[in-house]
Amino acid sequence: MPLGGLLLAASAAQAAPVDTSAITPCAISGWSTDKDPAGLNVRAAPRATAPVVAKLPPGSKNDGYDAEFEIVGSRDGWFLIKHARFVDYDHGGPDRILFEGPGWVSGMRVGFEINDAYVRSAPKADAPVTAQLFDANDAGGSSGPDSASVDRVFSCSGAFADVLLHMPKGKPIRGWVTRLCSNQVTTCV
Repeated sequence: MPLGGLLLAASAAQAAPVDTSAITPCAISGWSTDKDPAGLNVRAAPRATAPVVAKLPPGSKNDGYDAEFEIVGSRDGWFLIKHARFVDYDHGGPDRILFEGPGWVSGMRVGFEINDAYVRSAPKADAPVTAQLFDANDAGGSSGPDSASVDRVFSCSGAFADVLLHMPKGKPIRGWVTRLCSNQVTTCV
């Protein structure tokens, strides 16, 4: 980015303080699922009309891997992120920092890998299980929770996220999941 663009981005960020009030605290990570070639808008508040404080480029700008970030809070279907970066999975180089944060992204544009097979009714480890993540149509039984596709994220609390997801060839499931991570190459534990 030319120096003038950097200064403009810095001025815009200074002109729009980021609203971090009234969040539900979270401690998860995810990635951008936005396929817009212009990038994912990171906003100053949890609403589509709030000023844009940063844009996260699409994965095509990073060997096909999407921008990853830490999710530290949620409010009204939006997620407060920080430490957005491209991870160099192919060459093992250092992460390329995109945005330190904080800023807000829509839950319609957030994804992650799920590593716990249980979907729960609330964000607690002892909450009732409402579904299990395995593909009943998979005769070999190889489609576990990491095969789930996240369609939308509604909120988060601690290490849990309220999601709408589906397994390959499966019906949509909504509930709270945990053991989430942003690694786009392999499963996380």
